[in-house]
Amino acid sequence: MDTEAIKAELLKLTEGMLYISESDYEIDVQEYGVLDKTGLLQKISAASGTAVADIAEQEADTFFNKTIKALDPTDDYAAELAQQYKALYAYLRASFKEISVLRAGEIQVHIYIACFTVEGNCFTLHTTSVET
Repeated sequence: MDTEAIKAELLKLTEGMLYISESDYEIDVQEYGVLDKTGLLQKISAASGTAVADIAEQEADTFFNKTIKALDPTDDYAAELAQQYKALYAYLRASFKEISVLRAGEIQVHIYIACFTVEGNCFTLHTTSVET
């Protein structure tokens, strides 16, 4: 699948999607072209002001399971959001060879869901979590 089609699908899947923490932030789709994880860490470091050594990595399964579980299934909006996260994660697993979650910062934590294609193209889904 070409990168434009991938980006279009990611934009469609994340449209109106929020990451819920102490504050609610939208999810921003970013495309970096061919880039390895080291290069991505350097870009995240520059954007967030966090040293590369202080960027934490989390398994995608852990991130998505925790995010979905935190959404109240009795709230209509939260239940719909949980379904969006499930659909997004299913697409990511089917479309990318590697997915990881990178967290940069404290209190205002930048979260990057990093996705790499077989060809080495890198896409990220970026949001922010407020954690006091």
